[in-house]
Amino acid sequence: MAGVPISAIVFSKTLTDADWQKKKGTIAKLKPTGLGAELKKAEVLHKAVNTDNLSPKNDNPQDKAALDKAVTKCKAYFKSTVEPLQKQLRVVETTAKKAEASLKKLPGAGDAAKAAAAIAKDADIFAITCKSLDLEAEIKDVADRIDRRNDLAANLLTDSIKKFLVGAKTYMSEQTAASWGKNVKQQGRSVSNSVKQLDAYNKKFWTEFEKFKGFDIGTLKLTEDSEDHKKKRLELTKAALAQVVEIAKFKP
Repeated sequence: MAGVPISAIVFSKTLTDADWQKKKGTIAKLKPTGLGAELKKAEVLHKAVNTDNLSPKNDNPQDKAALDKAVTKCKAYFKSTVEPLQKQLRVVETTAKKAEASLKKLPGAGDAAKAAAAIAKDADIFAITCKSLDLEAEIKDVADRIDRRNDLAANLLTDSIKKFLVGAKTYMSEQTAASWGKNVKQQGRSVSNSVKQLDAYNKKFWTEFEKFKGFDIGTLKLTEDSEDHKKKRLELTKAALAQVVEIAKFKP
């Protein structure tokens, strides 16, 4: 699939049964061709195609693993919706050519024959368009965006680690919910963002690091300054410190 933008899947008026019925005239209606029925089938198949589902952008993947899943999903959707439309367009083309040949022999049906020829031509063009959709350009756009996010995450990681180490130590000397909000929450979230974004770090650390829930004590249900909550926040801080130290040592 290369060369044609996804937005090119636009159904031509020429390929509608309503247009065919209007153009073929009274005389041609006396000679059944089956073309109208095939045009209706193509219309139904075209209406079933949601072009958003042909682009990985629709899933807004944030990393390469998510992009791979989105691409697999898009290709499966192409196979289940666009390929049947493409095949039906070939049926329309063949039927239209037969109709043209038949109507040429019918006195007074010259305009209908020309209309059938136009349908055959447009069906051929649209079938080629369907086959040539440029999914690769859509993939590249998303991949480039992910690369930019990766570059940013990599550039921020070292500084985020330093800030977290300092903030966590400050929190451990104070251990209040307010101190957590000031010294741990955003610092930890910054480290989380980079670890989640960068493939190598994600694979090695994210499963465990995700358990800190973005360092949101509301989500962690540890918002109080009771002894129990202080104890649990301290345990989380120590666990996070240990992981961040390992992250700092990691060389992908």
